[in-house]
Amino acid sequence: MNFIFSNLNAIVLVIWLVFLAIVVIRYFHGAWVKDISYFKLILIAVGLNIFYALFVSWGQYYVWATSSDFTRSLLNSPLPKEVPFYAWARPFFENHLGYFLHYVLGRVWLNILVLFLFSASLYFLLKIWKFYRGNFLEQGPELLLLLMLISGWPGVLVSIPLGFFLSVLFIIFSYFKKTAPKTLSLKTVLIEPAFILATFISLLFSRIILSLLL
Repeated sequence: MNFIFSNLNAIVLVIWLVFLAIVVIRYFHGAWVKDISYFKLILIAVGLNIFYALFVSWGQYYVWATSSDFTRSLLNSPLPKEVPFYAWARPFFENHLGYFLHYVLGRVWLNILVLFLFSASLYFLLKIWKFYRGNFLEQGPELLLLLMLISGWPGVLVSIPLGFFLSVLFIIFSYFKKTAPKTLSLKTVLIEPAFILATFISLLFSRIILSLLL
């Protein structure tokens, strides 16, 4: 168990890279995995995010319960009144697990919630864009939603802008290579591969990129 806790970030990264590889195969060679729809992959990605949050929450409880008397005392402490919090929600944290619940909600579950809300909001915007302008494959918005769930939070803040930036580069490259007609537009160039590449880069380097920007 100590090995898992010590290498959790690396293990999670490998899992998401393997999952991204499956998505890449699904995109470029759909006939190989034709029974796996993007909807199923989205459900799996949602499940993996929730499982991660559950595991980290349990892991935090386990570490505090086995580390020292001080950390064990944190598991039996309500949220102190000095800690600023929403008045309507404070009663939920006045039990003996109050401090622990506040800790894991703020450090683990909040990221998952923000990721889901951000991804869902952008997904609906992409669906509206597709309805009025096209520019996507049939399940393009679903693929991008899946990639956002893989990127995680705050990695998605890197993958989405980077995806649009790479899309522009792909369009310019295609134009000068004359692999597309002179009347090149977003409708003649697939932008989904750019977001796949952006997701891969985000998984590996999002923390470094964000630390440089912030």
